Amino acid sequence: MADGSVPEMSAQETISRIRVQYAKGHSLRFIGHLDLQRLWERLLRRSGLPIRYSQGYHPRARLNLASALPLGCISDAELLDFWINAALPIEEIEARLNAAAPPGLEIDTVASVDLSEDSLQTRMQSSEFEVSFFDSQDRRELVKIVVSLLSKAQITRTRRKKTYDLRPLILDLAVITIEDSKPGLRMHLAAEPGATGRPDEVLDALGFRVTDYLVRRTQLMLG
Repeated sequence: MADGSVPEMSAQETISRIRVQYAKGHSLRFIGHLDLQRLWERLLRRSGLPIRYSQGYHPRARLNLASALPLGCISDAELLDFWINAALPIEEIEARLNAAAPPGLEIDTVASVDLSEDSLQTRMQSSEFEVSFFDSQDRRELVKIVVSLLSKAQITRTRRKKTYDLRPLILDLAVITIEDSKPGLRMHLAAEPGATGRPDEVLDALGFRVTDYLVRRTQLMLG
């Protein structure tokens, strides 16, 4: 389901669990997590696949997104599971998804996974991100502020009226070279339930505004 739970089923039913890796492009940067979930529900309906729905007065497509992507970010490596009431060839499923996908959402891989596997959310461990800056940064200064941030034993942040320590959520933070030989950042952040590092929080702690950069998620790590 959208909340990450595994749908109930009887042994007699023919049910397949499908995992999709997809890219979220620039045209979908400002589509939030809930709206992305609705976008996928519409996409699945348009695909004509025998989607498995929840019960009740307002049935919803049973789907499970791995990890919320902060608003304004793009991604090369989003993951989603959904369930269908059939055993169809993967090639057919992929073709139908591609035909129904809106601009900005690119289907990369489609695979069948075991029905008993834990939800994507509970398997999430960490995410990797790359950050490019709209205005060229001085590499030495960028290295300096990164080293300064990582040297702190604690980075106290407040989000949604809750105070937390950002430092243990930063698994790695480094200056890298990106397109046109410009300096950027690579982040490896924890993404476990209840302990998720956000790239925008790291960048704010470094002194950057949301209008200074573009964040791209490059990988999700599952346990």
